[in-house]
This record gives sequence, C-alpha cells and structure tokens, in this order.
Amino acid sequence: MIFVILVAAGIILIVAAGSFLIQSKKDSFEKALALAAMGNYVDSRILIRDILDSNPSNTRAHFIMAKIYAMEGDYNNEAKHLDKIKKIGNFDKEISEVAVSNRIADIYYQQDLYEEAVFHYSDTLSVDPNNLEACIRIGFMAIGQKEFGIADKFLSRIPDENIKMPALLLGKGVIAGILRKGDPKTYFKKAFEEDPTSSVGGFLYAISLSRAGEHDEAIRVANSVVDVVTDEYVRYTLFQFIMLEFILKENWNEALKHARLCMEIARNNGWKQEMIDSDFHFALVAVNMGRLEDASEYLIEAESERVDDDRIIELANYKYQVETKRLELGKVSKSGFLPEQELGKLFTELFPVERYYEISGLKSSKSFHIKGIIDEEGNKIVIDVNKIGISAMDHYRSLKGVDFKNLCVKVVLALNYTVSREIPNKEGDGVNFQGLNKTDKETRALFKFRKWKDAKISDIFLRDTLGQVKDLGLDKAFIIGDADFTEGARRFLADNPSRLSVLYGRDLEELLKKALKSQG
Repeated sequence: MIFVILVAAGIILIVAAGSFLIQSKKDSFEKALALAAMGNYVDSRILIRDILDSNPSNTRAHFIMAKIYAMEGDYNNEAKHLDKIKKIGNFDKEISEVAVSNRIADIYYQQDLYEEAVFHYSDTLSVDPNNLEACIRIGFMAIGQKEFGIADKFLSRIPDENIKMPALLLGKGVIAGILRKGDPKTYFKKAFEEDPTSSVGGFLYAISLSRAGEHDEAIRVANSVVDVVTDEYVRYTLFQFIMLEFILKENWNEALKHARLCMEIARNNGWKQEMIDSDFHFALVAVNMGRLEDASEYLIEAESERVDDDRIIELANYKYQVETKRLELGKVSKSGFLPEQELGKLFTELFPVERYYEISGLKSSKSFHIKGIIDEEGNKIVIDVNKIGISAMDHYRSLKGVDFKNLCVKVVLALNYTVSREIPNKEGDGVNFQGLNKTDKETRALFKFRKWKDAKISDIFLRDTLGQVKDLGLDKAFIIGDADFTEGARRFLADNPSRLSVLYGRDLEELLKKALKSQG
C-alpha cells in the first residue's frame, strides 16, 4: 500500500514538473515575443536559443525564432528556421505544413529566387493540390519562362468563375491564345471589365475582338486605351493596330490617317526601324488608294534604308508601272504583286498570337530553369533544393574558349553538317563556322552561334547574315541563339525560309541537350 502511494506521488511530481517546464517554456516564448515587439531582438533570440540548445527539434521554438527574425526584417534567417520545421516534420494546426512551405516560398519569391520558390510551392501542392497561392505563383513563374504548358497545369486548377484578379485573367487569356486552348477573349474581356483603366487589359481585349471578327468593337476599345496610355511605344503600337483594323474594314481613309500617326510618333522618337515600317505601311495604303503622289516621298525613304527589301522594291515597281500606264491600278503585276493582297497579310504578320504574350508584360526579366524542378506535368522532380540543375541554355552561355567551340561543333554535327572552317566573328559574343552538309555535299552553310539573353533579332542582323552568306558563296545560314524577333525580322524570316534558319527556344534547348549528351 505504501509502495502504491509512493508511486502515485512520484507520478504526480513528474507531471507537475513537466507542467512547470511546459509553462516555463510558454512563458519564455511569450517573453521573447514581447522583447522582439519592443525591438530587443538580441535578448529575445537568446531566450529561444537556450531552448533550442537543449532541444534542437523543438518545432515551437523554431517557429518563435522565425517570428522574431520576421519582426526584425531578417527574412533569410526566418526562412532557415521555417525550413528546419519542415525537416523536423512535426506540424499542428497553428504550424501547418502548407503555411510553412508557402511562407518560405514567398520569402524566396520576393527576392527573385525563383528556383527555391518553385521548390517550396511544390511542397505545398503535394499536401494541398489546389492551393491558390502556390498554383498562381508557379503558374506565373512558368509563364515568365514561356513554359505555357506547365503554367496551364497549375492555373487550370483555379475555376474560372472564381477569378476576379485581372492579372490572373490576363495570364489565363495568354495561355488560351498561345496554346490555342479555349477562348482568350473571354478572359481579356473580364480582365478589362475588372480594371477598365488597364492599358494592357484593354489592348489584349481589343486584339482578341479583332481575331473574333468584331472589328468595330475592337477599334472602340483600342481608342479608349489610347486615351489613357502614357507610353509612346504602346501608343505607336495601338495606332498600328487601329490602322490594321481599318484596313480589314477597307476604310482606307482612316487606315491612311493612322498610318500617318504611326509615322509621326516614330519620327518624334527617332525610332529608325519603326520609321521605315510606318513609311512602307503608309505608302502601301496610299498606292492601294491610287494616291501615288502621297506615297512617293515615304516610299523613297523606305527604299533608301532597305535597298534589298523585296516588298518595298515590289511596291515601288508597282507604283511606277501604274504611273507610266503600264499597269492598271488594282491589277496584279507580272511578278504577282498586288497592294491589297499585301495589306491583307499585315495583321497576321504584325499581331500573331505571340503578341498576346509580348503585350501582356508577363515575361520574366530573370531566366531560370523551371524544368529542373518540375516536369511538363507539373510534378516535382528534385528532393533537395541544392540539387537543382541549370538549363542546357545556361550551360551553353557559361562555356568559354575551346569548351564553347567544341559544343558548337557538336551542334553543327547534330544538324547533319561537318565543320570545314571557322569564320572570323567581329561581333565578339560567339563564334562563326562554315559547314558542309553530310548528305548533300553541294550544300554549304554559315553557322552563327550567339550567347544572347533577353535579346531581339532585327531584320538588319538577318540581312547582314544573308549578305555574308552571299559574300562567302554559301547556300544558307543557321543562327543559333535564344532571342525574340522584331516585327521586321519575323517578316524577313517568312520571306526567306529556305535561306535562313533560326534555332531558339525549346528547339535550341533540345538540340543543346543532344549535343551535350554526345559530348559527355
């Protein structure tokens, strides 16, 4: 009996001691937070560090320490303690896995550390597959890297009827347009209704209206955007769009008026390429209307700047033949040129579906290898944030000297050519090779490798390249480098598909992977 009483007393003392320790720790947590609230971060951390020294796996202590660092504004150390909680794996209602992962991801996202952000948001989605914050953030980071398929995997988890955020609607609209999946107009219309002052939302809505054949409404919306936009280049692009809408409506007077507005903006800002483009467009509309004298000055200017532009030359010849009564206006020339047909091509050339993305402003200013963290289906493929690899494109850019040239030779071989000699490169940012086709020994090509990043290829660069091909007595050119294209470059590529090949984006990434694999 006495033994039972002693045991019971012992248990009571143990429980009481445990309760005292728990209460003591609770008091320490509250005292530490109170000290931090008063700005005494050093003493507050000392209190918590004493607890962690005796019990490094104390989740609550790490959580309080993270709070203290957050109050101090030291977000990197906040993330470190939250990450320790994840590794310990002891969660409760207040300290949930989703909240911890999302907070770590947000800290990295705010610092543009996108690899780490995607890594931790992916952990959130493994617990809560439809978590709004994680889906939106990964979706937008994927759009920023032009990974529209991956972006769709995440943003499609958010029901359309629940969306009121204009940026999210624009993102979904861009994906719908680029992937030809759904109707982008639905998203852009809703985004514009949610924020009528948004020039981006209005412009994208106007383009989608045009693609749906609603040209009057497209012009109305575009004009409403012109009234609020402050950026001169956006204004130029809007007038260019409105000009094309009036061309599609065959309202030639209004088309000519907006072509002139484009010329004025380009001249006022000294934009050389846009000046040439707008001169050509004005002359094209004027010739189509029979206003040959109005076209003369601007056509001469355009021709003098682009002496080898086939379409400008064709228009000048057409105008001359009509003036000399050798050709009736509105009839096709012997070479097959007709101004009205050329006008009909302008919209698809200047506003392809890719313009949705360019105008949206969703492209990230920083590139990162999102596919080194998640696959095409959105599944996480790395278990350690330190094991995230770089992309083949980043590896390509990082190589120097002989290593870079060796990889370029492997790419030439992958394209079914052999390198015959190196061509001097005056631009200094890559290497040029001359190659011989392994199958057709008569075909010789120029290969221009460039380490571009966030660059745009212009039609001038493409014309110079073809001039180089001609001077060297070659048949074609391959340009290898990740870049976007100016409007003039797109048109020039479309006019010279057999003589120019540009390898960029996903095609280049896959080609580099193949070359790197063969290189070991």
